[in-house]
Amino acid sequence: MSKRPYDDSHEHPCTCCGATIRPVVQKQDGHNESEEYNCPECGKEYSTRASLPITRVVLVSGRTDGRTGRCPD
Repeated sequence: MSKRPYDDSHEHPCTCCGATIRPVVQKQDGHNESEEYNCPECGKEYSTRASLPITRVVLVSGRTDGRTGRCPD
């Protein structure tokens, strides 16, 4: 079992505003906990397993819903 961290970043669309985002996720075998991150466009919260807190979310493409506010949920 590896103890070296590895990057497991993945792009996905925001289910609220349609923006494409990529959280920068660091994982380490056997040391991953639930970590939260938010869409930079609307603030919708997501979670994933990671060994370190998620401090950066890359905006790949902007929102597609035509709105400017935060996600209503």
